[in-house]
Amino acid sequence: AVVSTQSTGGETETCQRSEILVHVDPVKRIAGYIRDDFKVLFGDQESDASCVAEFWYPLNESCVDWSTVELYNITGDFGETTNIAKSHPDVVEQLQEVLLLYLGEQSPLQCELPVVEDSFPSDTVPFCLPWDFKGGVLPDWAIYALTNVSSNT
Repeated sequence: AVVSTQSTGGETETCQRSEILVHVDPVKRIAGYIRDDFKVLFGDQESDASCVAEFWYPLNESCVDWSTVELYNITGDFGETTNIAKSHPDVVEQLQEVLLLYLGEQSPLQCELPVVEDSFPSDTVPFCLPWDFKGGVLPDWAIYALTNVSSNT
């Protein structure tokens, strides 16, 4: 696959990629992955499922509807008009295995964090602060950002 990017000078640059994780959405139970000439899509890509606040969505094998499959040869079928999943089950299986390996390394996703009074982000600190909960320590970049935000207000 060729990915085009816009540089700051206005020129378009291209970058070759042989693998691209298109998406994994545990709310809609969909996933997409590109490898070489093939793009696979799992689940109902038109799903209108929406996030439930304070619900943890697991990122594992159960977060995707594997029963609905689309496979396209993206170099020969640019418009992705012909689903070739039934005639290439080996490719579907290979790409599904890659997605399963990826999902095996992920943590659950929470759509919305509970609102806690005086929590971040706020007007003073307009970004979320990642904490090292084991040591209760802010990373250096967050301390630097906090110092600059505080001195600019």
